[in-house]
Amino acid sequence: MLHRGFPAPGAIAARAAATIGSFDGVHIGHQALLRHVAEAAGAAAGVLVTFDPHPRCVVDPKGCPPLLTAPADRAELARRLRVTDTVVLEFTRALSQWSAETFCDRLCTSLALHTLVIGPGFALGHGRTGDESFLRAYGAKHGFDVVVVPPVTLDGAPVSSRRVRSAVMEGRMTDAIELLGRPYRLAGNVVHGNGRGRSLGFPTANLDIDSQRCMPEHGVYATWFSAGDRRYPAATSVGIRPTFDESVLAVESHLLDVDIDLYGRQAHVDFVSRLRDEERFDTTAALVEQIGADVDAVRTLLRDRSLPEWPP
Repeated sequence: MLHRGFPAPGAIAARAAATIGSFDGVHIGHQALLRHVAEAAGAAAGVLVTFDPHPRCVVDPKGCPPLLTAPADRAELARRLRVTDTVVLEFTRALSQWSAETFCDRLCTSLALHTLVIGPGFALGHGRTGDESFLRAYGAKHGFDVVVVPPVTLDGAPVSSRRVRSAVMEGRMTDAIELLGRPYRLAGNVVHGNGRGRSLGFPTANLDIDSQRCMPEHGVYATWFSAGDRRYPAATSVGIRPTFDESVLAVESHLLDVDIDLYGRQAHVDFVSRLRDEERFDTTAALVEQIGADVDAVRTLLRDRSLPEWPP
């Protein structure tokens, strides 16, 4: 269940195990924390406490990162890892000034906390005074244990949301999949485009993507496109259509071997592999020839690469 703001006392009835953080992307490091929460909770409540907007967007607006996941996405991913509840706190200037003790007092008023799961180096409260030492002392007084989960590393470095963003923004989708444990996903409503894809013989489904989302590097990708309970292999273009002198960013997917009306429906795209850069073609015929080659490449890439269920 998703809760906006601190739940009223008793709203999450069972004694809870919880973790706290931005959890943007819910990458494999986050997943390790959430699995420990689920294990500690047992039959009781497991709780993710996260923030919206991203704290950095409030304390350092110029450093505001593009989002890998919306709060509702984080809640759903946590639920799949058996963390039953997600609390989304509005991160404001006022909240950023709370002391560690004030935050913990408010948290323990809402939750009957028995275990707090954190990563190494975690700290909360103004000035990051709520570190492991503080939390252990506070927990001893208020009846909860603190569990520190070792960092998850990949290629010798800790997994982080920043690494995921870099991989996505550079089009390194294989790296993004390793860091996330699943393909990077963009979701939105299917909207009307200018019909140019259909006129070229390759109709597309265009997604209206939240402007705050982390966007892949411009180019063409092998993807899985899903709407409802149906999933289709697709060639997805992320870019501004330079051949036609356009400047508005578009995410448009050509679904292989089907032509269906998806307008107005919610859909999502899972990025598997980058095929090529975005290019400007001298002629429409050259563009059509390249799109045909892209479709063939997607068919070959995805023929034996079904989208695995997550979590495994």
